[in-house]
Amino acid sequence: MKSEISRFLLFLFILSIFASLLSSFRSQDKIYAFADGGLASITENNSKASFILSSIKDYFEFLSSLISFSAETATGESIYSHIGMRLIPTVHLAIFSIIFGAGSGVFFSLYSLYRKSERIKDVFARISEVILSTPVFVFSILLLILFFYQLDLFPPGGYEFLNSYYVVLPGLALGMRVFARVYLFQVREVWSESKSSYTLLLLTRGYPWKHIVFKEIFRKVFPLTLIIIMLDFSSLVSGAMIVEEIFFFPGIGKSLFYSIKAMDTKLLATLLLYIGIVFYTMNRIATHWQSVLLGENKHES
Repeated sequence: MKSEISRFLLFLFILSIFASLLSSFRSQDKIYAFADGGLASITENNSKASFILSSIKDYFEFLSSLISFSAETATGESIYSHIGMRLIPTVHLAIFSIIFGAGSGVFFSLYSLYRKSERIKDVFARISEVILSTPVFVFSILLLILFFYQLDLFPPGGYEFLNSYYVVLPGLALGMRVFARVYLFQVREVWSESKSSYTLLLLTRGYPWKHIVFKEIFRKVFPLTLIIIMLDFSSLVSGAMIVEEIFFFPGIGKSLFYSIKAMDTKLLATLLLYIGIVFYTMNRIATHWQSVLLGENKHES
């Protein structure tokens, strides 16, 4: 437990430095952009100032503002309040996308094995490859045309508190890629596991094929699939800029896009810090769950 806390604190320290450093580069862009626009001028002293010293100063100011809860966006809004307001829509969208994408990917991989159909397996594999090779904004636009302009079933964007009606279209756009990644990984694993000595032993003992596929094989393969699902979830909780911008969804991704576009350095640094913490936490949780589930499977075997 102590080693895990120490590892996290070290990671947090290094991450905060990188987040502040990257935002410092963006602040330099802002200075030059203002200078080019005639809004400001770069003095001789500024041009000769040490970037390292200014970065150190920016880092401690950034760290101090976070600890004292005084960090503000360029518009004067509290950064914690800004992120907090966008966290619930983002998590809502991420959960919907994972349930749809991971659930369908796991089910169809097992279903193809249950039916012992190479055709079903290959058809969904080709669909998954097309999904992964196509930019996500293409599917977003197609979903808008079909479900909003043609069928008028779902709103084109926006969000209402905990109303899943508003996360269907962006959730489908993001969930399709989750489906493709999960399916391609799991279908390979479940078909490989179906030829293992353990599966053959269950067959010789008279276990129903449905039980073997949807319970035994699923339980042996899922710990590996869990890593992909958790990483996809951490990516979605960190925000999806393109999809959120298309559906004008008020999430973390749209906020990150705004911070880059508006050159809001403190908001950008805080969001980068948040994204790093989410990825680290989800990865550690997934690794722990995987070891627990694999241990249980090994014990039962």
